[in-house]
Amino acid sequence: MFLDRLNQEQRQALFDLAANLAAADHNISEEEVQYLKDFSEAYRIEFNLNKVDIDVVETLAKFDSKESRIIVLQELIKISYKDGHFGQEEQDKVFLIAQKMGLNNPELIIRIEKWVRQGFDWIYEGEQMLKTCEFSH
Repeated sequence: MFLDRLNQEQRQALFDLAANLAAADHNISEEEVQYLKDFSEAYRIEFNLNKVDIDVVETLAKFDSKESRIIVLQELIKISYKDGHFGQEEQDKVFLIAQKMGLNNPELIIRIEKWVRQGFDWIYEGEQMLKTCEFSH
């Protein structure tokens, strides 16, 4: 998993950003909450959704390599899709974060978003296959 490439301080910063982003549309879905719970449990991070007032610039400074910044974008787009769509407010916030990290290449962001969407499609197809296939004994 790509999150394993981040150190604990970066994972905490990513959790803070993800919780902040989940609240961007003023409605944190059950799927977004579950994603954040799973994230906090997997990486031993305190589960606290009150991240509205974080200093985004200070938080982003913890991501000091291009690889870590791309992982941030992957995960933020991933949580944005958890409620079923990548809404305009979430898109705007992700693009702003990308710019603040110096990733001003729209093609890169589109490529990351496409990769995340394909991942969701792949999982959905697998779930549908399991639901519709009959297994003979």
